[in-house]
Amino acid sequence: MRTPVIARRTFLGQAAALAGMTALTACQLIQRQPAGEPAQAATEITFMNWDTVKDTPLEIAIQEFERQNPPYKVKVQPTPARYEDKMRTLLAAGTPPDVMRINDDYVRGYSVKNQLLDLTPYLKADNIRREDYFEFVFDFAKQPDGKYTAWSIGNQPRLIYYNVNAFKDAGVPLPPTEWTSKDWTWDDFLARAKKLTVEGQRWGALIYDDTGFEQTFAVNNGEEDGIYSKDGKKFTLANPKGAEAIQWAADLTCKHKVQPEWSLLRQEGANNMFVAGKIAMFFRTQGIIPYLRRNIKNFEWDVAPVPAKVKQMTEGSLIVFCIPKAAKNPDGGWRLLRFLGGPGGGKIFAETSYFIPAMKEPARLIKAGKEPPAHVELFVKAMEYQTTVNYTENTERARQIYRPELELVYTCKARADDILTKVRPLVEDALVGKY
Repeated sequence: MRTPVIARRTFLGQAAALAGMTALTACQLIQRQPAGEPAQAATEITFMNWDTVKDTPLEIAIQEFERQNPPYKVKVQPTPARYEDKMRTLLAAGTPPDVMRINDDYVRGYSVKNQLLDLTPYLKADNIRREDYFEFVFDFAKQPDGKYTAWSIGNQPRLIYYNVNAFKDAGVPLPPTEWTSKDWTWDDFLARAKKLTVEGQRWGALIYDDTGFEQTFAVNNGEEDGIYSKDGKKFTLANPKGAEAIQWAADLTCKHKVQPEWSLLRQEGANNMFVAGKIAMFFRTQGIIPYLRRNIKNFEWDVAPVPAKVKQMTEGSLIVFCIPKAAKNPDGGWRLLRFLGGPGGGKIFAETSYFIPAMKEPARLIKAGKEPPAHVELFVKAMEYQTTVNYTENTERARQIYRPELELVYTCKARADDILTKVRPLVEDALVGKY
């Protein structure tokens, strides 16, 4: 189904903001080609994203970039299945596209392998100022050696989405409309979930199927480092507070019966269940807004902050792209990324509530309108309450070890502390490169 498409606008003044880019000559571009490879036209920018680009605000932004920057053309490559495998293969073969979406948690690992282009010269040449951006977004890709090996164009904070009609029908007080812990703690959340649950018809809550809950709820339970230690070598989710948070989320199903069973979620899909009115509250990123706007027809819905315990933080999903070292047109790739992460792209992403732009100024455009959620500005507020997973050089391998084991907890076959204690040595060996 199509995402509502906003009309293209003329962004006056943006062309001037993009002026001054120094393009390499055709000869210089050819010198960057891998041996034996035909030279790519300097005006073509190849682009790969793990989500479908067509009929999304990202497509609108790319089209606007092309309109403002003739004769550049962005060639969007098909979204591949098994994206990470495809990405590794292309990088290893030296045949990557000019711009690639990259998991923010894996930037450190690819950087250590020296596969990503340092963007620092572009940042300096274009006078990109840190103070114009949300600092944690601007700084996240800065490596210990000072190199910027990726570029984030925005962030999708996670909040609690809820069915307003279900609350009213059950006579349950609505969640807060501002970022506060007043009457909105874990206990308050559970109490509401119990009242909202109607056996055989509706579950009150859903938390544990969004992997962002690991960091968010561990930190909010008092595990300061979240999943990994600051040096990226310890599996701190296995500490008592981290394990307790995982168990709390699992107990919404195993003990309290207010959350759908793990197997049912795999069959029906959580998003579909919320749209169908089968879930009253669930934890999701801002990126789901276009889907909900398209598909919810029979009830009112809104968003609320994450419930509090020791803290009231939330983890967002950064929208991150990189330019591989072997890219054929790195200068064109940077020109595109600069637009997407600047005022031009930011305006499009803000007006569609697709995500919070990296730049502060366009983020101010996100305000409640005719379409839900009524309190969409809470996503902007969430930028002040961001918790970010500490980076490691081997996050992907660590996840391959512990996440499958946690399914035993989510299916009520084991306790979180037992599972996390068991896998901790293996995970920590992986973090330091023994796997």
